[in-house]
Amino acid sequence: MAAPDLWLKNETGEGLWKRQQEIARAIVTNPRVAVASCNGAGKSYLAARIATWFLKTYQPSVVLTTAPTDRQVRRILWKEIHICAQRAKERGNPLGGELMTKEWKFSEDHFGLGFATRDYDATAFQGIHAPHLLIVADEAAGLSETIWEGIFSVLKGGYTRLLAIGNPTSLDGQFYRAFGSDRWWSTNISAFDTPNVQQRKKVIPGLVTLEDVEDAKDDWGEDSPLYIARIGGRFPETMEDTLIGLLQVEQAGQGEWTQDEMDRIDAAEPVEIGMDAARYGADKNVIIARRGRLAMAADEFGRESLGRTGVMAAVGRLLQFIDRHGLMSQLSKIKADAVGLGGGIPDRLRELQQEGKIPRHVEIVDINAGGKPLNPAKYQDQATEQWAGLGDMIKQDLAFGPVFKNRNVVGQLTRRKYKVTSDGRMKLESKDEMKHRGLKSPDWGDALSMTYAETKTGRPKIRATSLGR
Repeated sequence: MAAPDLWLKNETGEGLWKRQQEIARAIVTNPRVAVASCNGAGKSYLAARIATWFLKTYQPSVVLTTAPTDRQVRRILWKEIHICAQRAKERGNPLGGELMTKEWKFSEDHFGLGFATRDYDATAFQGIHAPHLLIVADEAAGLSETIWEGIFSVLKGGYTRLLAIGNPTSLDGQFYRAFGSDRWWSTNISAFDTPNVQQRKKVIPGLVTLEDVEDAKDDWGEDSPLYIARIGGRFPETMEDTLIGLLQVEQAGQGEWTQDEMDRIDAAEPVEIGMDAARYGADKNVIIARRGRLAMAADEFGRESLGRTGVMAAVGRLLQFIDRHGLMSQLSKIKADAVGLGGGIPDRLRELQQEGKIPRHVEIVDINAGGKPLNPAKYQDQATEQWAGLGDMIKQDLAFGPVFKNRNVVGQLTRRKYKVTSDGRMKLESKDEMKHRGLKSPDWGDALSMTYAETKTGRPKIRATSLGR
């Protein structure tokens, strides 16, 4: 039997770098392998190659792959399995079987299958029996205890292997506990282990780079949980008590997000745009667009000037953004600051509607962060409700896309804290409180929460005084 890395080199011509080789070979000799990885280390690439090697090496065999959401299973791990099979075919080594979207069938007792897991999938693994069995738990930090019970229930008898791999984004659960258990072979992949960082140049496209590491260091600091998990590939000692968790934001951004793939997601759904206006000189104006669940486009720019001139410039940049991404035909809502320095933006947009430059069906929504929420019994203000709502949508896989991969989005969403007021309502940490902790204004987080915000219908009247008249 060839070691996984040697088999891969012979069949597909692909290579594994040092840490990947160690992990692939550990699967041969260890029943349970846990890998905590930094971002951009090729963990799904590796897991897919191990799954393919196992299916072709052990006959008959069964390979089950799972992850918290169907999107993660289909668009990430099984996409890599398809790429691996295609490269083998191009090399003159077709791997055989019938390869489908999330299934690879060789015979009734020899197959691979990918499926998403939810808390209620307690019986998902029942009925699986094979002389050779591999389970790949991708994004393992996001799997519930119920799912882990199902996984362990089938790892009995015969030659069974379990690969649990993911980002170290939660200090709860089986994945976290695996790293303190002598029943597991466990390891970490740091950005500093990867070829691009070690050789200080882009050796392998798509892997984390030294520039990524330096940017993360500047944005978050080496002692922050974000840096420790996303760059160090290690579990932080503590996670910040924030409204939106790192695990969920990581999952929302996963994938390569090619244009063809994005075009197919919620293609018929309307487009909504959120715009957060800059307050001070260092703050940014941020525009984010979503179509259905998919946050697919974003832009930022500095505050160019004050008063009406600044409003006109900001609205001009917004129209350029809409035109550049071809959004006008599907546009249904634009949500923008209605107070402070951004207060004139919604009114200027309504003026443009009257001039025929924005379709009349587009709803212009005034966002007042400190205003009355839709559920005042639970939330102190609109901003808190919008951030909490975004967090809930992320957990339910109703909000995702390439915008969630943005370093500013990750840093801001996962570092804003909250408290419970004396009357039992939730209150989001203010921007001034964040700056007192040495953090930047959460412009990207605010814009994204606006983009996904539930809003009341109706069109407020134009207030000419807010335009500086």
